[in-house]
Amino acid sequence: MKSAGSYRISFVFLCIILHLRANGQGLPGQHFPFVLQDSSKVIAISREIASSVKLSYTSSNTRSDYKKHFNTIRENASKEIAEVIKYTALLDTLIEPNLQRIFRRLIAANPQTKNSRLIVTRSYVDNAFAAGDGTIFLNSGLLTMLKNDDQIAFVMAHELSHGVLNHVQKNIESYLSSLFNKEVQTEYKKILRNGYNKSKRVSDLLMKVSVRNLYHMRSQETAADSLAFYIMKTANYNPSEAYNAIKIFERSPSQNNGLFEKQGFFFSCKQNWEPSSNTQASIFKIATDDDQPDSLQTHPDCKIRMAAIRKLLLQVGKDTTVEIKDIGYRNTLKVAGAAEYESIQTLFNSADYDKSLYYSLCALQRQPQSVFLKTITLLSLCELKRHLQAHKYAEVVSNTNNYYSQELNKFLEFLNALNIGDFKALKEAIERQYGDIRSNDEFSTIARFASAKLADLPTTAKACAEEYIKAFPKGRFIGLVTDLDNIKTKTK
Repeated sequence: MKSAGSYRISFVFLCIILHLRANGQGLPGQHFPFVLQDSSKVIAISREIASSVKLSYTSSNTRSDYKKHFNTIRENASKEIAEVIKYTALLDTLIEPNLQRIFRRLIAANPQTKNSRLIVTRSYVDNAFAAGDGTIFLNSGLLTMLKNDDQIAFVMAHELSHGVLNHVQKNIESYLSSLFNKEVQTEYKKILRNGYNKSKRVSDLLMKVSVRNLYHMRSQETAADSLAFYIMKTANYNPSEAYNAIKIFERSPSQNNGLFEKQGFFFSCKQNWEPSSNTQASIFKIATDDDQPDSLQTHPDCKIRMAAIRKLLLQVGKDTTVEIKDIGYRNTLKVAGAAEYESIQTLFNSADYDKSLYYSLCALQRQPQSVFLKTITLLSLCELKRHLQAHKYAEVVSNTNNYYSQELNKFLEFLNALNIGDFKALKEAIERQYGDIRSNDEFSTIARFASAKLADLPTTAKACAEEYIKAFPKGRFIGLVTDLDNIKTKTK
């Protein structure tokens, strides 16, 4: 969790990819991700909050260059918030109403937060953030990790605390004050006068400014945790779950979903391949923001935060001599399961086919009857095959990365070892394990198309495409079936 407001809303710093761990067993029947039929409401919300964010960023500094940078930050923040809402806001009938219920309870009990607003997004990144005007954002990718309303309430309370404590404004002022510090400006001018190695020296100077401000930003997390503790307690949520929530965020790269142990049938289809026992990042890999989307791992050491929460629990008379155990509530697990589906669908929509395949396979272990998961598995394989045939495989399959789990890295090794002939065998393994999809809903229909493409049956694939277009002329996969040769590029 963090506040937002620099050149990018995230106040970007390095992070790791999402770790989906939702139980998902609470989903009723066959569940599918939400489709927004009318975007006018989302557009109106995006404009309203973008304007609110812009108005909330103020500065009394009259220095012209300072004001120029400040206005740039404000404009960019406003535009990015509008984009986030326009393209990722989730207005479904399960996740969003449940989160708004928790949010309203927090607001009602804490008058200092009365002008706040919650936006739920379908982003797969496990994070939440505050925009600076009282609006807080909570991503679907984060919901997959939380187990009860109390933990969700803590996350919301933490972001509300950033707003109450005005951390966004303070972060902007701190960053610009450091940037226009006399010593920094003097060193900057000195570098410009001496042209030797100018680019690297300027980069090093700006890194000093960034690191200095990162330290101050992280020091605000303790204050936000402390206030959040009392905000959730005032609303009669269990403050012990603040400890459990932070404990969940403390992940190890060695943690995995048991994919190789439980889905061995899938990997055995690729002969003469075994995952390496000591996966390392490729020496050719250049880390980018897309590789490391901002997540909860960018925050201060979780153990330090957990210790601080324990002190607060002692202050309010809570017993901390025994291990705090969290309980998974059925309704929260249902919400988390739906959020997992939204996250997987978002990965696929973003052409992250390697990860949409990985997380679909992980979830199939828990929900083997899910039409959605089987469909996304087949579609992901289909898209990977198409890109491999077009010699664009590197655009949709990542190299291994130190920020990924060991299991995900091994999975990426597997994908990078595939050849065209392997995809038919993988498709057959999936269908043997989970059965054919025979219903006539949208996902089942497009799954049959993907299956035919993987089996190299062009006539059958064309018939399935025509069936889909006729039955779902405005379906979510219409672009995929109407232009079979179109490869949407995506730089990893």
